[in-house]
Amino acid sequence: MARKTKEEALKTYHAILDASAVLFNKQGASHTTLNDIAKYTGMTRGAVYWHFDNKEDVIRALWQRDASHLLKNTFNALLQLNEPEPVEYFKSTIKRMISTIAEDEKASQAVRIVMNSVEATTQQTDLQTFLEDKAQSIYSHLLIAIQNLADKQKLRKDYSPELLASALWSYAHGLIDINMQDRCNRINLIKDGDALIDLFLENWFTA
Repeated sequence: MARKTKEEALKTYHAILDASAVLFNKQGASHTTLNDIAKYTGMTRGAVYWHFDNKEDVIRALWQRDASHLLKNTFNALLQLNEPEPVEYFKSTIKRMISTIAEDEKASQAVRIVMNSVEATTQQTDLQTFLEDKAQSIYSHLLIAIQNLADKQKLRKDYSPELLASALWSYAHGLIDINMQDRCNRINLIKDGDALIDLFLENWFTA
């Protein structure tokens, strides 16, 4: 019986997250309440509140379930630049990250929610801290990989690894953000993602 209860609880947990993703993308996280989620799933308020204390918990859980694997895989790849062709390996890692966000529906959904659900406030929230930690982790891993390329004398010496890491993080963030805007069709990451990364990295490396 205990095992069945645990399985049912897990099923409910994922049903709440699935419903939350739909509502957050349809009407925005700021306009969605836990009560809305309960109504959408046909559950009681108590069932939703048993799993999540607030909306920020839901957003963090969506990130952990649907997008954290993407960061983990990217981070592991960025730390493995000892391939025979480290430059091409670095490029392919960044391209793979972008294409996964563009093509994996759940990962794309989670990233969209996270990027559009944090309000700028004077008081730091737990969600802001959580997401800032993720952003810092991305920058740190990019910097490690770029410094590795510099140590291998694969980079031009015009700019520091720190500046390049900041520039790449900002560029990738911008590509993802614009690609996710439903009313903006200027970027198609599925079709043009690789070319856009090649364009940005074109003059980074030594001959």
